[in-house]
Amino acid sequence: YKPEPAEEVEEEKQVEEPEVVEEPAEEVIKYSASELSYETEVVGDDLEIPWEIVPLPDGRILVTERPGRVVILGKGEIFRVNDVEHTGEAGLLGAVLSPGFEEDNYIYLYYTYRSGSGLFNRVSRFVLEEDTLKDEVYILDRIPGARFHNGGRIKFGPDGMLYVTTGDAQETSLSQRLDSLAGKILRMNPDGSIPEDNPFEGSLVYAYGLRNPQGLSWHQITGELYASDHGPNSQDEVNHILPGKNFGWPIVTCTASDERFEDPLVCYSEYTMAPSGVAFLPMEELLESPLYVAGLRGNMLMRLDLDEEGRLLGREELFTDL
Repeated sequence: YKPEPAEEVEEEKQVEEPEVVEEPAEEVIKYSASELSYETEVVGDDLEIPWEIVPLPDGRILVTERPGRVVILGKGEIFRVNDVEHTGEAGLLGAVLSPGFEEDNYIYLYYTYRSGSGLFNRVSRFVLEEDTLKDEVYILDRIPGARFHNGGRIKFGPDGMLYVTTGDAQETSLSQRLDSLAGKILRMNPDGSIPEDNPFEGSLVYAYGLRNPQGLSWHQITGELYASDHGPNSQDEVNHILPGKNFGWPIVTCTASDERFEDPLVCYSEYTMAPSGVAFLPMEELLESPLYVAGLRGNMLMRLDLDEEGRLLGREELFTDL
């Protein structure tokens, strides 16, 4: 008997996977905001009470002038808001581009107007086209106005909502009234309707108890809102804005340690700062989150250094010879 030869079994070849070597992440070297250096450059002149600066996607810069003019630097006036009532500190104030500007060309303006014997403020939406504004649509009307204390800053937040600052219209009691739009920070959908998640049901009010807030900016890490507010004489504030909170005006100013009210992040009680625009500088290389505050009567730019949770670390006065 002769046995059959065994079948040859071909061994499967094991294909070895190449070893993946991960490149070490490039270390970001961080430094303090106190080490920053600055250069100044004049980008526009011959302006009459410029109030808002809006960079356009094409690199040009749009500016509002309080008497009612909309200007593009290097080109001149492109539009005049005819309804503007320029009196005292009232007039054409804030401006902001729609988050979808490159598709819809929407720009929002905040301005004071007269109706009968009274002054009011309005948020309107326009279309910026062929270097002019057209197709005005009223987004929010009849915000209480006066010669002074009109607020006027408008910004879109990280949540896509439109935030609006309003002053107390020289009637201090309005700031504490939730049925009034005065002395508040308002939050609305881009069409002016009330978001379902606002802190007060059926209301545009996001925060109240403010005197004349004129600056809005969001912390780049926490995403939370900070705002400047003009105090009486001195006692100007920068506040960490939380939804539904009361910031005390006119009952208290600056730090009151009263549990009914929110204390400010910073209070300038030793001199009049008159804080207006505010802006965070989003730089990954910085150890801090610097918030820059423009001082109108303080004639300076103030830098507030915040940590990653929004707590104040320090401050520095810049450009004190403005």
